[in-house]
Amino acid sequence: MALARWNWRSGRPEDDAVYEKQIQEIRDKTPVPAIWLFGKTGSGKSSVVRFLTGAEDATIGEGYRPETKTSRRFDFPDSLEPLLSFLDTRGLAEANYDPSDDIAAFADSTQLMIVTVRIADHALHRVIEPLRQIRKASPHRPIMLVLTCLHEVTGSLDLSDGPDPFAHADDVDSKTPPVPDPLPALIQEKVSQFAGLHDAVIPVDLTQLEDGFADPNFGGDRLKHAILNQLPLAYRQAILTLNDTETENASSRQTRARWQVLASSALAGTAGAVPVPWVDIPIVLGIQTHLAMKLAKIYDQEITPARWAVLSSAAGTRVAVRLGMRGILKFIPWVGIAAGAATSFAFTYALGMSWDWYFADLRQGHVPSSDQLKEIFAEELKRGHELWRAK
Repeated sequence: MALARWNWRSGRPEDDAVYEKQIQEIRDKTPVPAIWLFGKTGSGKSSVVRFLTGAEDATIGEGYRPETKTSRRFDFPDSLEPLLSFLDTRGLAEANYDPSDDIAAFADSTQLMIVTVRIADHALHRVIEPLRQIRKASPHRPIMLVLTCLHEVTGSLDLSDGPDPFAHADDVDSKTPPVPDPLPALIQEKVSQFAGLHDAVIPVDLTQLEDGFADPNFGGDRLKHAILNQLPLAYRQAILTLNDTETENASSRQTRARWQVLASSALAGTAGAVPVPWVDIPIVLGIQTHLAMKLAKIYDQEITPARWAVLSSAAGTRVAVRLGMRGILKFIPWVGIAAGAATSFAFTYALGMSWDWYFADLRQGHVPSSDQLKEIFAEELKRGHELWRAK
């Protein structure tokens, strides 16, 4: 079963323009999660992005493009099918920074603000004043005050053997276990300085492995879950599994492939939630076709007619049967929509992971068979459904 019409001369789908238009329509209905990063240079913004995505600093730096005079955007993993978008405001240390352009540009396009502040930084007037204007313009957009570089005032931060002393950091009245001085006083100082300008306070210490700290991602999981609570359903589990322990030893190709599979699965899940029977099926198939093309590119493999036949056989007739059943379910309000999103996510995830295995095997000089691919698909389909239910 072909997932989309394929032009063998150009090596790409024939309907790219139509596909991009359809993706934009999906985005208009369910925007890609966009996080506005606000903080001085060196306050830990890149560390937050690196922790959330697993991307290296070089990838993050090269991925940014200008958005306004004082801001730039990083779409992860790419601009066509991103899992997350990050808007980074620059120039906060400059006396003439005016947030007006950024307020106008990001008023309706960002769901969350993350304000990064070094725990030992006391010169924060040029961060706080524009933040007041931003908060006033969009008072309902959540703001997380992320306090960074904790080790700079303690010399070390080895709290791995005890309870998390900052588990209730967003509730400053909660009683927490003792922590190294002078952290409690500094945290309270920042809470007071940013009074009325935050909805949660999350202390983190995100360092590199080579720095030698006991927990290089201290506070990271709490930050991630706080962010996930603000995101659309289809993106949550995909983002939660980005830096899964299974991929810790993965090659750079495997990591990029995993990013793409998760991005396409989230997009398919979003498309599957469109409450119109049958309408989303061609879109989901188009997402899956483009996923195959991108995975082939990552592994430097050509998609020939013979290989496309093998790729298309991964799920067999189950794709057509399941997609057809999902279309019927959509005539039942709510139940049908949920089934559509879950099925689209799980099937796209299973196809992507099985295709990832196929192209990786080809690159190693092997010739994987259709039967092997079907076995991998069946295993990954279970995993895809488990991921969705874990939401």
